[in-house]
Amino acid sequence: NNFRPLFSENNYSFRTVLQRIAMTTTQNKRNNPQKKRPATKARKPVVTSPPPTEPTPFVPYRAPVALAAIPPVSWYETVATGFFSGYLPKAPGTWGSLFAAVFFFATVRYIPHQGGWQVGSIFFSWWAFILAGVATVVGIIASERLAAEWRQKDPGEIVIDEFAGLFFALLFVVPNFVGVISAFVYFRLFDILKPGPIGRVQNQPGGYGIVLDDVLAGLAAAPLALVTQLLFQKLFG
Repeated sequence: NNFRPLFSENNYSFRTVLQRIAMTTTQNKRNNPQKKRPATKARKPVVTSPPPTEPTPFVPYRAPVALAAIPPVSWYETVATGFFSGYLPKAPGTWGSLFAAVFFFATVRYIPHQGGWQVGSIFFSWWAFILAGVATVVGIIASERLAAEWRQKDPGEIVIDEFAGLFFALLFVVPNFVGVISAFVYFRLFDILKPGPIGRVQNQPGGYGIVLDDVLAGLAAAPLALVTQLLFQKLFG
């Protein structure tokens, strides 16, 4: 009888032991409450500012055209291109003839007797003759030098020959609107079609071949412009 059962009345049962442990743990928590850790705040990302830069020096604005290098222009280029009218697009010959007509019409009004002599029913313009002679002589020299510089036989930009030809076409017309327009139209027709000797003289070397064909075209257009002006005066007074 010395053996006592494990779970007798005088011994603690296993269940009782667990209950005592649980009660003791609860009482200890109440007597010694645990301090809550303060919530840690999220750290803000550190933003580093860029290093200070030196201020950009002020540069005044200049147009692109002002920055571009402008090549020097020679006198023979100025003359041969008809004071740069030959650089206009599409039809440089027509532009050159138009510039010559405007120049003649604008200047002849300030010359006594409209720069000519009236012989019967025919008017002879000595102003047109002077302009034609100067344009022919200077044009041959200038166009030959420019063509040699560009290494072309007859560049389209050379229009001083149109100036010379149109001035010859104005020899016999009274410098009014009808006379100038008639000379302009007939000269352009002969200059474009180049019939007979007008086309053959173009084969001459250098500046002669560039200018003399337009001179012949102007001389051929002059009498037709005179007849047209006389008919217009007879029909419309």
